[in-house]
Formats: sequence, C-alpha cells, structure tokens
Amino acid sequence: MVCMKYLFFIFFIITNLSHSHANNQLLLHKEAKNIPDIKLNSLNYEDYSVLSASKKNLYIVNFWATWCAPCIKEIPDLILLKEKVGKDIDVFFISIDSNPSDSIPNFLKKNKIDFPHFYTDKKMKISNELDIKVMPTTLIINREIQEISRVIGYIDWKNEEIINLIKKLI
Repeated sequence: MVCMKYLFFIFFIITNLSHSHANNQLLLHKEAKNIPDIKLNSLNYEDYSVLSASKKNLYIVNFWATWCAPCIKEIPDLILLKEKVGKDIDVFFISIDSNPSDSIPNFLKKNKIDFPHFYTDKKMKISNELDIKVMPTTLIINREIQEISRVIGYIDWKNEEIINLIKKLI
C-alpha cells in the first residue's frame, strides 16, 4: 500500500511538471521584464554568461528535461527555428535533469542531435531565479536581456505564424 502511494506521488509530480496543450501560444508581454543575466553551466559544470557575451538580437532559452515528452518533441523544432531564422538569434537548452553529465550526452547521441547550446541547471538555481515551474518553459529574451515572452508548455515552433513573429522581433 505504501509503495502504491509512493508510485502515485511520483507519477503525479512528473505529469504535473511537464505540460503540453493544443492551445499554448506565443504571446508577448505588454512590457519587457528585466531579468538577471543567465549564468549558464556547461556539461562540464563551467559557469559562463553566454547572453551578455553574445550580442544577438534575440535569445530563445528553453528549459527541459530528458524525462519530459513535450520537451523532447520541442527540441528539434527549436533547432529548426534557429536554422530558418538565422544568425540573429541564439537558442539555448537548459536541462533540469539531476544527472546531466550522463543523461544529456546519452540523450543527444540517442536522438542524433548535434547542436552546441545544451546546458544544465542541476541545482535549479536558474530555474528558481526565473520562476520556472513547468517543463518545457521557453523564454524569449531581447538584446537588452529582458524577457519579452514566456511560453509554458509545448508549442509548435515550426508553425509559420510563430516563425514570422520571431523574425519580426529581430
């Protein structure tokens, strides 16, 4: 009986931390929100600030996990978006997995993903600073390091309307 309660609790936590809904949309904030510069952690646990070092017009920062089905579906779509929009944007993937040095390389190899910007938030510092509670969550950040949109849950980043909106934001 105790084991069933424990399994139910684990199932409840996992299903409520990942989110996918057909009505999710990319909506812009009425006012841009100042955010702290994100100190990214590489898989080697080296800290550095890509956002302030890289002067792109737009950043897309996706919080994900290897156990999150909507996240896994969204990753190739965001990589394709980067390819379609071009050099004026950067896309970063920040994993909240508890053992990222093993799980992320295995995930990338298994899914044949060759993309340089995969980082970790093992201690949930970035997620907590930015109030990320659901996977996937994607932030759109402007050149001034201000959040201009937050998408909670999966959306179809291959959708032409979304691609055109991203191009207009550049």
